[in-house]
Amino acid sequence: MATVITGRSFEVTPDIRTLLEKKLGKIQEKLFHDVIDIRAVLRVEKYRNICEVNMVGKDHDVKTVQQSDESMQDAINLAIDHLKRQAQKNRKKLRDHHRKDGNHAKEEVTEWAVQVLEPGKLRESGDHNRPRIIKTNNLPIRPMSIEEAALRLEDSKNEFIVFRDVDTEKISVIYRRQDNNLGLIAPEV
Repeated sequence: MATVITGRSFEVTPDIRTLLEKKLGKIQEKLFHDVIDIRAVLRVEKYRNICEVNMVGKDHDVKTVQQSDESMQDAINLAIDHLKRQAQKNRKKLRDHHRKDGNHAKEEVTEWAVQVLEPGKLRESGDHNRPRIIKTNNLPIRPMSIEEAALRLEDSKNEFIVFRDVDTEKISVIYRRQDNNLGLIAPEV
């Protein structure tokens, strides 16, 4: 990986250089595996300290420009934070894209059968005011993120969706509440 740090109307001190290289190195370690080039331009325009960072990778390019009125370290910290968020978003997008592709991972669907219980097994005799199970359905359980399940529920006429959470691999239920918000039932991890 080649890292180029340039200063325009700003002298790049060794402290600033090591700070920037250290933070960029951490981002590359944790979020990228295929960085080709990193360019950072530090400049001062009137009273503004501006940090521009451009990371070029095999499957992604991430660019940020942040400014601070206080100091160049603040501008660098803002740019690094923004770069992390963008990198995580790109990484998630790449991961989700590959999961939907049939060649990489097959979507595993589990069928659940809800069985009707005999009225005598559901409640004690003489207790006729309680509700009972009267319908049986088979529910396909597809792996999806919580956000995707929420979107599917909004597009659906159903009151709930049962799905396998892609992050935890656990079966979860997202449901429509009476106040038009959504609720999530998830097992303890």
